[in-house]
Amino acid sequence: MDRFSALPKIILHDILVRLPDKDAAKTSVLSKAWNDTWFSFPNLSVCSEDFFSEDDVPTGNRQRFRKLDILINYVTKRLLRLRDQRLAIKKFKLDLQNLDDLTHVSHHVDQWIQMVCESGVQVLELYLNDDCVRWYELPLCVIEAKSLIELELLGGIKIDQELLKHSMKFSSVKMLFLSRVLFTDESAIEYLISHCPLTERFIMGVCYIYNHLRTEHPPADRIEKVESLSLQGLQKLKEVDVEGIQEVHIDSPNLEELCYQAWDLNAPFKLNFDSCTNLRCLQLCNLKDTAIADKWFFELFSKFPFIESLKLFDCSMSERINISSPRLKILQLMFCSKLKEVNVDAPNLLLFDYRGDDKPVISFMRSSNQLEVNISTYVDFRHFYSLREFTQNMPQVILASLSLSIGHSFPDDDPYMPALLVSSTTPPSIKHLVLSEYSPPDSEALYSQLLMNYLLSSCFPKTISFKYHGRFSFIEFFYEKLMGSEKGECYCSSGDRKCWWHALKIVSISCSFMTDENADFKAMLDASARSFEEKTITFSLEL
Repeated sequence: MDRFSALPKIILHDILVRLPDKDAAKTSVLSKAWNDTWFSFPNLSVCSEDFFSEDDVPTGNRQRFRKLDILINYVTKRLLRLRDQRLAIKKFKLDLQNLDDLTHVSHHVDQWIQMVCESGVQVLELYLNDDCVRWYELPLCVIEAKSLIELELLGGIKIDQELLKHSMKFSSVKMLFLSRVLFTDESAIEYLISHCPLTERFIMGVCYIYNHLRTEHPPADRIEKVESLSLQGLQKLKEVDVEGIQEVHIDSPNLEELCYQAWDLNAPFKLNFDSCTNLRCLQLCNLKDTAIADKWFFELFSKFPFIESLKLFDCSMSERINISSPRLKILQLMFCSKLKEVNVDAPNLLLFDYRGDDKPVISFMRSSNQLEVNISTYVDFRHFYSLREFTQNMPQVILASLSLSIGHSFPDDDPYMPALLVSSTTPPSIKHLVLSEYSPPDSEALYSQLLMNYLLSSCFPKTISFKYHGRFSFIEFFYEKLMGSEKGECYCSSGDRKCWWHALKIVSISCSFMTDENADFKAMLDASARSFEEKTITFSLEL
């Protein structure tokens, strides 16, 4: 018996809100009650890719126009039905990014936006193709929509300066997203932003302006990238995300989160947010102009004492950095070049993430007992012994929370294999080890015992996961070794101190591609061979 259909419509609408768009649409065929619920649902999300793709139907093909007409009729029917029932439209999302020519549909888009604005739409998301033959001009009704709370404009949309001379009624807008939008005048950007006084979240990607002074060039060549942005007078602003703009000035004392990504790596950037003393989270990407050094970190935490999260992606760093902050809780260093030594003094740090080809020595002066450490790096198969050097300055309390992810390769034609460096100390215990396999050689079996020895000598992981695509024979060798069916000599056979393999008592196995918890290892391998996607097999180990 279908008990859901008997629920009040407001509850059914709440269920639809929580479903992906495609799944929500499928509910309309479940029953008459669900069909009525779907056609009275105040959120309308339309994506042209759900009707046709560029690969399926080439541009200009008659079948493409037929499918486009189906899309047009569907959207028009939904909106008219909502209007006839006098139902407000809360959200309208229109994604036509796979249409490179809006000639056939632009006047319909105008009508749809007019209808939703008259209906009191609160969230308007318009995603178009910026490779279109013509830019789509944002209609006046959007500027005059008093009900808008969130406005997202992406790709192929033009905002004319003349349009902004009309009475703007963005007094309720709390979230503004602009990307690949063309402004006909540079002042139009700040004019638009200044008329959104309640904005709490502002996101801006690469946008363009029309340079009227370049009269010697054809119109298409007068379009330039926006180079500067100033955000002032937005007292409610709490989150800013800016990408691809070289000069940014932010004067917002209540700002809590800032994400900035430079695009032109060879050009100097200017980022001024000194007045944002309430900043909690800072994320910076692609800063290559100057190397970030100790002085930068010292000034950062002095100016912004409340920072709790610092994330640096693909930034140029000095070889040695010291990071000290009593409030810092999250620290991420991703693909930051030149690093050789990282010293962290953050007693309240809860998460440290490092990813990159460099393997700096990482030290923690003071740390929380709740700290989790995630490190992902690249290690040549023959240099697994270097893992000990990598973690030598980490106390065991931190190593116990360490998740180490390693991408490695196998030599195809280089016979050189270094002798195993046997340490007199017990290898450290860590939380999790992930090995990603990229290019196993045909003669992989020759390296299996050596790789096993390197693993046994470098660390003892509570769990170890193998990520792979093809059939990775070392996993079979590893399993047989753990279970004792693969004898062979261990690297510790000639020494007094035995490795953790000899003390191993319990081994349990799980995988990412089977739901049967009782499946054995052979069944996992058989299922694995039928898939070419990345797969994961995890071994949980207990001594």
